[in-house]
Amino acid sequence: MSEDSKALGKFVWYDLMTNDVAKAAAFYEALVSWTWKEMEVEGMGTYKMIHAAGTEHGGLVPLRPEDNLPSHWIGYVTVDDVDAAAAKAVELGGKAPVPGTDIPGVGRFAVIVDPKGAAVSPFKPLQWAGEGYEGPARPGTFVWHELMARDPDAEGRFFSQIFGWTVASVDMGRMGFYHLFKRPDRPDKDAGGMLTKPEGTEGSSMWLPYIGVEDVDATAARVEPLGGTLHVQPRDIPNVGRFAVAGDPTGALFALFRGAAM
Repeated sequence: MSEDSKALGKFVWYDLMTNDVAKAAAFYEALVSWTWKEMEVEGMGTYKMIHAAGTEHGGLVPLRPEDNLPSHWIGYVTVDDVDAAAAKAVELGGKAPVPGTDIPGVGRFAVIVDPKGAAVSPFKPLQWAGEGYEGPARPGTFVWHELMARDPDAEGRFFSQIFGWTVASVDMGRMGFYHLFKRPDRPDKDAGGMLTKPEGTEGSSMWLPYIGVEDVDATAARVEPLGGTLHVQPRDIPNVGRFAVAGDPTGALFALFRGAAM
C-alpha cells in the first residue's frame, strides 16, 4: 500500500495476554461466538487469532510465569515510528517494557506504559491497509477503546503526545465529562475515549476494549455461568448505547456494547 493508505493513531488489533489460553478461548467462543485461525509463531508456539465478522481482529498470547503479570487485553495503535513512540513514552515519564520488536512478515511493535500504569502497543505494519472496514459496528468485533484513567488530564496529554491525538471533551450531564481522542490524520474520526476511573476501584489506569454484541443483557447473563465475573451490570449511555463490564475466567477485563445505531 502507498503512503496515502496510512491510518495513523488507530486501534487495529487486540491481544489477550493470558495465563490460560485454553480456558480463555473456550469462554470467548461460548460468549461471543469467536472462532480461531491458528498460526505458528517462532518462540511462542501456536498463536490463536480471533476470527469474527469474516476476518481477524486479535489473538491470544500465553503469559509465562516469569512475566509476573495478570491476564489483560492490550491494544495496538498505528504509528509512523515505533521506536520513536517508545522513546517518547520514557521521556514523558512512562515505561517501555518491550522495546521496538519486529514481528516477521507483519510489522514492528513495542509496549509502553503511562505513569499511572495503562499499557498499549505502538504498531507499524509492514503494509498499510488503509481505513479498513468503516461500516456499522459488527457483533464479535472490537468496537471501542476506552482509557479508564486515574489522572485524565495528565494521561490524556501523555498519549496525545505519543500518538498525535487531540482531546475533545463532551459534557454528559450527570455523568460528567467524557473525553474523546481524535486521530491526527482524520480529526473527524475518534481513536477512542477516556473517563476517570471510578473512586474506590482497585488497580492502575487501564485501556478497556469493548466487544460488540447483539444483546448486552443476554450476553452479560452468560458471563458468570461460563466462569467469568460481571463487574458492571448492563446499563444505558443516553443517546449512545448499552454496555456492561466483565472479566473473563483468567481475570482480563472487557466491556460488552451495543450502540444505539447497531
